[in-house]
Amino acid sequence: MDSKRVIVTYCEESGNWANIEKDLAARLPLRNLVWKPSNNRAKRNIAMLDVELKRFSPEVSKNLPPVTLLQNPYLNLYFVNCEDNETYKNTVRQHIREWITLVTSKKNQEWLIVHISSQENARAAKFLRSSVLDRIKADFNTGKRDRVAQVRMADTEMSEMELWADFTDKMKEGIVTSFDQNVMTFEEDIRRLDSQRQMPGWNYCTFFILKEGLTNAYEMMNLHEEALRQYDELEASFFQILRDNALTWYGKFGGMQEGDDDANLLDLNKKPYRDLIMQNTISVFDFRTYLFGRQCNLLFRLRRPVEICGRALKFIPSFAKTVREHVLNLTDNFLESWIYSACMCIVNECDETVPLNSDDPHMMVMLDGAKAELLQMARQQLDKLGMQHGRLPKELPFTMSLGYDSVEPPADAEEVERKPMSKDLLDAVSTDETFDALYMSVSARAIKGYDGSGRHRSSLLLHGDVAALQFYRKKYAEAARILESITWRYGHNRWTVLENELVIKHAKCLRELGDTIKYAQACLTLLRNMDDLKDDEKLHYSNELFSTVTSKELKQEIYHEFAPMFTVKVVSVVEILQDDDGSYVEIIIENKLPKDIDFNKLSLRMVSGEVDELWFNFRHGVLKPGKNTFRVTCETSASGTYVLEKVHLKTGKLVFLYDFLQESKKRIFRVDSHPLALKAVIKPPQEMELGQPSNFVIHISSGRNQVSEATLSLFPASEGISFLKEVPALTYTKGATNAAECSEHVGELAFDTHEAIALPAFGPNETIAVTVPYETFVNASEHLIKMAVHYLTPNSRRHTFTLTSSIETILPLQVSHSIVWRDDCLNLKLDMTCAGYVPVRLLNVDLLHPACVKNFKQPPFTGEMTLFPRQHATFIFKIARPEVAEGIEPQAHFIVTYQTLRSEVEKALTSVIEADLSKAQLDQHAAFVTSHLKSHLLRGVDYMAYGMSDELELPPLDMAICDAIFAYHDPKVRETLIDILKELFSHNKQLDYDQIMELGSFNHPLQVSFPITIPTSQTLTTVEIVVDSAQELTVGTPATFHVQVKHSAYWNVDKDDDKTCDFYYDITVDYENWLLCGHKKRLFTAKPGVSTSHAVSLVPLKTGPLHVPKISIISASGSVHNQTVYINEAEQVLVKPRTTTSTFFIDQQRGVHFSNNMVDR
Repeated sequence: MDSKRVIVTYCEESGNWANIEKDLAARLPLRNLVWKPSNNRAKRNIAMLDVELKRFSPEVSKNLPPVTLLQNPYLNLYFVNCEDNETYKNTVRQHIREWITLVTSKKNQEWLIVHISSQENARAAKFLRSSVLDRIKADFNTGKRDRVAQVRMADTEMSEMELWADFTDKMKEGIVTSFDQNVMTFEEDIRRLDSQRQMPGWNYCTFFILKEGLTNAYEMMNLHEEALRQYDELEASFFQILRDNALTWYGKFGGMQEGDDDANLLDLNKKPYRDLIMQNTISVFDFRTYLFGRQCNLLFRLRRPVEICGRALKFIPSFAKTVREHVLNLTDNFLESWIYSACMCIVNECDETVPLNSDDPHMMVMLDGAKAELLQMARQQLDKLGMQHGRLPKELPFTMSLGYDSVEPPADAEEVERKPMSKDLLDAVSTDETFDALYMSVSARAIKGYDGSGRHRSSLLLHGDVAALQFYRKKYAEAARILESITWRYGHNRWTVLENELVIKHAKCLRELGDTIKYAQACLTLLRNMDDLKDDEKLHYSNELFSTVTSKELKQEIYHEFAPMFTVKVVSVVEILQDDDGSYVEIIIENKLPKDIDFNKLSLRMVSGEVDELWFNFRHGVLKPGKNTFRVTCETSASGTYVLEKVHLKTGKLVFLYDFLQESKKRIFRVDSHPLALKAVIKPPQEMELGQPSNFVIHISSGRNQVSEATLSLFPASEGISFLKEVPALTYTKGATNAAECSEHVGELAFDTHEAIALPAFGPNETIAVTVPYETFVNASEHLIKMAVHYLTPNSRRHTFTLTSSIETILPLQVSHSIVWRDDCLNLKLDMTCAGYVPVRLLNVDLLHPACVKNFKQPPFTGEMTLFPRQHATFIFKIARPEVAEGIEPQAHFIVTYQTLRSEVEKALTSVIEADLSKAQLDQHAAFVTSHLKSHLLRGVDYMAYGMSDELELPPLDMAICDAIFAYHDPKVRETLIDILKELFSHNKQLDYDQIMELGSFNHPLQVSFPITIPTSQTLTTVEIVVDSAQELTVGTPATFHVQVKHSAYWNVDKDDDKTCDFYYDITVDYENWLLCGHKKRLFTAKPGVSTSHAVSLVPLKTGPLHVPKISIISASGSVHNQTVYINEAEQVLVKPRTTTSTFFIDQQRGVHFSNNMVDR
């Protein structure tokens, strides 16, 4: 409906209307009006009001009935353009009176006189006693209301707003007053007619027209909320009549006219609805269409498209149901066509208004969702039309759109003539191409709306419908693409029934396309939801799955979790294989599929912090429906505590996975090796030499195995250590395991990398000891080494032994040396320090001297010696001159045989533990128990007290630590192991040194060699400072010292006694104690065997014992190597104070006189 405007008439007889109209139009529309209803309701603000100006005439201003209120003027204006009082008095005043008489004869119409004056006339009127404006006000203003306004044209002294302010304010006041009077009249008539509802002859159509007149008045005043409220009240009244079945004011139910099924609900000009209502000939169908259209029209003006869509979502299906109930013989597809057209017209109209509201994101989201619901409702009608015209199959998901056909019309329903549906929809269902185009277009718009509103589940349903259409059209690639993108979302939301329907179609598409990987994955998805599948479907897709994954066409592995097709449970502890190296564990797998499954490999993985992993395997088996028990074996020997991590079940290219770490409680197992299995251990070398590359020794014992082939792999497990790559081969020894020394065979192992070192074959109870050199570049007390031994037994079984062990890289002993030269020998002084925190027992020390030294003496080592932390031990050796010149300085080796007190105690107690475990037939636990005995249970041993008293007192056994250590053992084994430890700590609570030595009699002490270089010299100079015994040293008095120098060629093997050499002496003076008088440094010539003397004068500066200055003798020739023996090393001389006698004469009159001037104290 066109926009309505308030009518205002004007009367202007001066012929100046053209100028007035131009300025007046610039002030329209009126703004900021305020309506204060007379019925004490809340005031209403009118932001803007359009006004239609019409020239006054008796016909225009005539009083029309209320129902045609829109044609009545609200305000009448009379413009006076006169400044002459006589003219006004004789002519104008009478005209105004006649005009007022005509206006006031009409009901609810206001009037206003407007005086137009120019700037010059306004100035002239100031000098008049009474102006025309004053006379008009005096003649026509009655009561308190001022009905005269003035407008000054082209007055430069006032702004445009001020010129017209008086007029516009009174104009707005007149319009609002007239509107209020009319509203009061309407409401009074409506109340009177509504009160007569129960009286005979009352007509709803008359009531509707009257109330709509009030609605139009509100709408004309831009009070759209009030207008909408009136239509909502009319709708409520209609529903009341419908419930009372009192539709006698309407003709037929309607809806059967040409074009009714594809009508635009918002087109209010399609039919003369108001005329039909006034004539009482409108049908119910047309009336509801008109009423809903009027409501939507007002909502569009209020810019509330979301509410429009919401009302449409309620109105369209409810009215469609009403049509079905009241019409006996509907036109073919009438409801589908009408619903489709109604939904599409609402959506299209809302799309046109979206830019007006696009600044509100929240509203846009809600609008997208509401439009999507309308589009989905329209699309559902296409489902029905497609199935009825053979364009769609009558199956899911299309049959979900069926709804109204189950409603039966009543017996008294209206029978109408059947007519075909609209031409547009007939054209759409005429071919598959036209139908699909419309179907896809509407679906795409609905999907876009749902996505924009965040309603992804609804979007998924529409995607599934589109995919179903593509599948039905055999467009498998496009259908598969859509289904692949949405099926996982159904599974995520646990819509398993709908998911299965879509996945079945997806699987068929993939099978047609030949995509074996995705087809297998689709079968897995269906079997995952097998609770919602029929038995024949379960069997079918099970067969399809396993035939696909075992076919040669599948090149890529597929991974899937165990559940829900399988359940897995580890039912026993890890047991040791008795006839082979390794261990096993039992697994129960329940097969919930209705068929036998052949698998290639069943694997179980355990992980540990000590070593990387253990794999237990079972190859080539059959899973029958129900529970199946399998024993999986591990061919790797690696003792430790392991966490159960995962299970792999492989059949063809399909791998089922189960992760035990996702369970609430971790499963932890203790894995031990058979006592007769192959073992390896890393030990320090028995003998080591400082200055040479560091080594560790790997002892590999075959146990009961005949090893025909073996490979050793070594890896640094910590930073700061590396194996020497420059070594061409590694040395090894091989011998019987129980022999005291593995020295039966010595050889070398060539290798390319430390990760693959080939070992020789060795038989049962044999041990190979491989020495591996290494270097460190990070200062740490220990480093970790990981090793693996891969070996082959005669039964062609390959096994692996793995171990991660630590090696100590810092010696507990430190040695420093110094040399004291003499004429016929030198004294080598060795100072040894315990650098660790545990005392060290020295078993023997020896100096291995070179062969060129014939005369050698050392003090005998009297038994064992215990060296405590930071304690020193000194050893002195007397060495004579080498007899043969070798060209280089000869080197001796200081050899120390030792063992720490900790190793004594640990090896003694270890022997007891191993013996007890052997008696209890628990040898496989020996390595575990002894390692924790050393690292945890013996922490409280006081080795300092043991070293001082040779009495060992074990600390109490900590049961909390024992429970933690054996927490993952079998309960019976745990109890036995704890009893063995209790017996150890109770029976051996106190041990003396002899008992410990007896228990550790098999112990081999360590031996370390410290290289010592023996220096040589061509000449030996003996220097001595001699002080005259008769000379008394006094402070400040020069004293003569004699430097006696003697040269010897004893240390020169190729000596020449007649050869003279030049030397110079250098005196190092402490100038705080001495003052040198003479040469500090002096050159002189010396000959072997001849002594020379040099006088030096020194002045002592302090009293008391002073060290004699040190003198160095240096060869003047670089080719002569000289050593100096300073006899006065650390010698002191006594310096006395100087004393003198002084006489003092005391004169009381003249003071004190001194006989001499020197006084020393």
